[in-house]
Amino acid sequence: MSRWVVHACTEFDARHALTSYLGHPEAPHEHRWRVEVRAAVAELNAESYAVDFHALRSTLERCTDKLAGTDLNLHPEIGRPSPTAEHLAVVLAGWISPEVRALGADLVGISVWEGPDNRVDLELG
Repeated sequence: MSRWVVHACTEFDARHALTSYLGHPEAPHEHRWRVEVRAAVAELNAESYAVDFHALRSTLERCTDKLAGTDLNLHPEIGRPSPTAEHLAVVLAGWISPEVRALGADLVGISVWEGPDNRVDLELG
C-alpha cells in the first residue's frame, strides 16, 4: 500500500532531569530539543498535495511552544515517571494526533532529538 508522508520539524530549548538514570536522579540540565512529526495520507487532495506543510508545522509548533523555556519535570504529563525523550515522544504524539487528523491525515511517526546527536523514533500504526 502506497502513501504520502509529510514531515514537519521544530526546535525548542527546555530543561529536564531524569528521575532515575543508572539508578540515581540526574542533575537538571538544558537541551536544544528537536521534534519531527510524520503525517500520512493514501491519496493527494484535489490540489495535488498530501498535507499543507505550513498547517502541519503550525500544529506541531502549537504543541511544543508550551514547552519552550520550561522545566519538563514540572509538566504533569511529561515529568512523571521520568521526562525521557521517549516519554516526551509519547506525550507529544497524544497532543498532536487529533490535530493531524483534523488536517485529513494520520500521525504515523514522531522523532525527538535530545541535543543534536541523540534521537528516538516512535512509529505509529
